[in-house]
Amino acid sequence: MKEYREDERFGYFLKEHRIKCAITLEQLSEGLCSASELARIEAGTRAAGKVLQDRLLQRLGISPDVYECLLFQEDYIPWKMRQQLLYLTARGSREKAYRLLEEYREQYEVKAEKDVDRRLERQFCLSMEAQLLQSGDVTEVKGEMWQKKKRQQEKAGNLFREALELTVNSPSEGISGKVCSVQELNLLLEWIQHERPQNWEEYYREILHKIADSRFDVVSRARIYPKAVYYLCRDGLALGNWGLEERAEGLALCEEAMDRLREAGRLYYLWEILGLSEGLAREIAVGQRAVGASGKAEEAEKKIQKWREQAEALEAVHGEFGVSVETRDFCWLYVEKEVYCINDVVRIRREMLGITRKQLCDDGILCSEKTLRRLEDGEKKIQKGILRELLGRLRLSAESRRTELVTSDPEAVKLMRKAWDQVDNWESEEADLLLGQLQERISLEIPSNRQAWLRCQAVNEIHKGTITGEQCVEKVREALECTLPWEAVMKPGKKYLTNEEISCILSMTCRKKGMDEEKMRQLAVLEEQYKTCEREKLIFCFINMYEIVMGGVASELGNMGEYDRSDAISRNIIRECLSQRRTFGVHGGIYGMTWNNVQRQKEGIPVRQQQNSEKNLRHCIIFSELGMEKHDVEFYRRKLQSGKGI
Repeated sequence: MKEYREDERFGYFLKEHRIKCAITLEQLSEGLCSASELARIEAGTRAAGKVLQDRLLQRLGISPDVYECLLFQEDYIPWKMRQQLLYLTARGSREKAYRLLEEYREQYEVKAEKDVDRRLERQFCLSMEAQLLQSGDVTEVKGEMWQKKKRQQEKAGNLFREALELTVNSPSEGISGKVCSVQELNLLLEWIQHERPQNWEEYYREILHKIADSRFDVVSRARIYPKAVYYLCRDGLALGNWGLEERAEGLALCEEAMDRLREAGRLYYLWEILGLSEGLAREIAVGQRAVGASGKAEEAEKKIQKWREQAEALEAVHGEFGVSVETRDFCWLYVEKEVYCINDVVRIRREMLGITRKQLCDDGILCSEKTLRRLEDGEKKIQKGILRELLGRLRLSAESRRTELVTSDPEAVKLMRKAWDQVDNWESEEADLLLGQLQERISLEIPSNRQAWLRCQAVNEIHKGTITGEQCVEKVREALECTLPWEAVMKPGKKYLTNEEISCILSMTCRKKGMDEEKMRQLAVLEEQYKTCEREKLIFCFINMYEIVMGGVASELGNMGEYDRSDAISRNIIRECLSQRRTFGVHGGIYGMTWNNVQRQKEGIPVRQQQNSEKNLRHCIIFSELGMEKHDVEFYRRKLQSGKGI
């Protein structure tokens, strides 16, 4: 099994995907860089920055959300600024967002040295400006206010077109033969909506055809397919000339969009699509009854009832947590998740492990202590070879972009995700098969690979009932110590932990029976990991892990009788998940808060707000169904059918 350097590994990964998708160098690089430059990136002889790497992956239909990324401070600062801009824009803080956008432009769009970086930065800034214009609070539609709104919309349309043309050549001629990312397809959708070209319906269908391409992963497809369906059906119905055939086709597209959302556990435009589906199905059912097809009409009416229940659950839960049920922006397309500053990581990890600068530098053989100090202070970049060695000595993967596996094999990454899907749904035999296949494709000599494989195997074994909870804790501890001594985890102080290490600690904590001082410390370690992102309002950038880890913490706090702390965490998780249009975390939070209230009542503790256990369980069922979480659906149904409540 050949080992690659980091740049080579990314290039090999990219090339494997590109060839598998039958995409040429020219198609993938169009509007970004030359085909020869892309060939050098694939060969590992030319480095690509994070922004370009993300766009190349997105054009191949790969969501960068699955990676953890390490950036030097000079790249980390603009990342953080972009995320803060997205936060302000999505939450309607227009004045603050405009000020931050201008500051960002001055710092990063104007001063970008590489042409591709300059174009991608400008595309982002134009997209945000257009988004802010669209979110204007002009509600009147008469006189001067109507004219103002019209001018804003015209300007937004021009901005969308300018942004799109920075990376997609001649979009007005169509996108046949072009390879586009979800961000570029979104810009095209917005341009169509504003410019309303004569063949707008053909554009929408061409976009849908593009998104149906098998190269898009489930998250990437869910991010844009429902929006394209919503725009097509909304605009088609507005014309008033759609007949029964067009309406039936529109309904089929809406149902396909809902399937795409369920696969990914996302809610983008779901409420809008449910409304469209209900209206279309009702008209179709009337037509079917008129021609005597009562069976088909009844089938449609059953679907209508289910969609109405889902829409009502969405409205109720979004309303309770103060999040709009409508999808009002596209900021989520630009969120860059799980990014850390290399300079901080090296300093924090070194201190965690109790290693001096002198020891880490190997008495100056690797680099000088002055160089290391300047790196840790954020003043300096260092050569990749030296950084790779430093990270290795800190028991970290040397990659700046990584999943839980160190591999250049795209299929291995997919197998790992599939194995966890099976484990989460308690499909143990299928998980065993996938873990066996994975073992043949990755090197378990690499500590982080062995760690991920061992943890997945341990959780699957306890689901099968072949090991006890205590044995599972020991096996997961063995996995954790592939990269990190237990003593380093438990000692006080700031910590940098990889997602896989955090997952190991969470698995051990939740499997450990009872409550003792060690378990309390484990919970504190888990909470500490997200204090900074909570304080800086960047939870949405770490939501993939936050909802899982803090959900586990909330559950354990509830078991300890810390009901108020548990509820506060659950509310935070639910609000962030709804804001990011995610189903995961919502039902667990609702169940946990309801359970806490039941315990308060049993213990005679005053309850601030009464909970309707039956209604909450129904909401839990709906949200877990929307995320295709079969095990959770069955759990909530058993609770509901027992008649005993939570």
